[in-house]
Parts: sequence; structure tokens; C-alpha cells
Amino acid sequence: MKRLLAPLLVALISITTVSCDECIGMFGKEKVQCNNGGTCNDGECDCLKGYSGPSCDSLDLCELNDVDCVFGLCVNGDCNCQDGYEGQLCEIETREKFLGSYTISEYCDPLDTLVGHTMVIDRDLLDPTRITLSNVFNANQFPIEGFFSKVEARAQKSSMKFTIFGQNPDDNDRSISGSGEIDMADTNNITITIDYTITNGNKTYSCRLDAEKQ
Repeated sequence: MKRLLAPLLVALISITTVSCDECIGMFGKEKVQCNNGGTCNDGECDCLKGYSGPSCDSLDLCELNDVDCVFGLCVNGDCNCQDGYEGQLCEIETREKFLGSYTISEYCDPLDTLVGHTMVIDRDLLDPTRITLSNVFNANQFPIEGFFSKVEARAQKSSMKFTIFGQNPDDNDRSISGSGEIDMADTNNITITIDYTITNGNKTYSCRLDAEKQ
């Protein structure tokens, strides 16, 4: 009986070893070991979550950590946001905090100070990074020097600021450039300040706008 058991045990060990070797050696001449907790199944490695490749050596931190970027693409576990979005998961629209209606006062040296008119900040429908500002140095308040058109600005990512890039809103000799910043420290009193420069031919005006959200 012992003589029969010994060859049977050897045979079972041999079958087990062959099966494992065949599983590991399915990919060409070199044996492939399933790493990082992967298991061999019918000659291929079944990898754990976040791992892939013939031997489970490729790590995908996005899959491993369940990173789901709302408006962006996950790379190496971090979100690369589309233009106009920010936040850990690209879930925040950069310009949203600026949007709304504001009661404003404007002073342009050497022009008059104007108080009590309304500025509206809205989305630029063609560019997700931009906002439009109505009534900034507008012709209704400054009949001779002012603009008839809205002024465009670019919201700065991960910042409370925006930039009024050099532009000619009415496509004439009058241009504007400057920058603005929003203060949201007091949610009941959100304010914006804008410093801008107007050029009209050989004339230059330095202006300041103070705004309080309505």
C-alpha cells in the first residue's frame, strides 16, 4: 500500500507543479508571475483593482483611488482640469464666484465720480475662462469717452482675481486694460474692486471701480 501511495503523491505534486508552470509560462518563453496580488486563471493574470498588464505590474492610481474628474482628466491619481474649472475633482467653475449684479461707483482721473449704477457680470458663452462686464466705463455714464459694448475679462484659475486684457470693446481708438479682485470674506457683503486704464487717442484715464453685490 505504501508503495502505491508514494508514486501517487509524486504524481499529484508533479501535476500541481506543471499546472502552475503552464499558467505562469503562457506568455512566450519567459515565465510570467502574477504580481501585486494578482492570480493566475487559465493562463492569464487576473489583476486586482488598479493594476493591469500581463503580470499585473502596471499601476493606475486613478482607478485604484476611484478618482472621477468632473470636468477634467485623471493622470497619475490627480485631475488635470479643463480650461475654466478648478478644484480637486475639477468640480468648480472658476468664474462662477464673480457672476451677478453689482451696485458700483466709478472714478476716472480727471473725470467725474459716478455712483449708483449697476454692473452685471455674466459668462462669456464662447470661452469658459472669460466673463463679460456690462456698464464698465459705459457710454451711459461717460457719454463722450465711454464704451457702448461690454468689457471682457479672464478669470484666473484658483484665484479671486480676473484680468481685463487689452481690448477695444467698440472696435475704435478707445481701449481698456486692468484687473479686478473679489472679496468674499463676508458672505453678506461681497465686493469687487477693479483698477483699469482707458486710452482714447492721446488721452489716458486711470480709473477705479468699487462694487457691492446686490
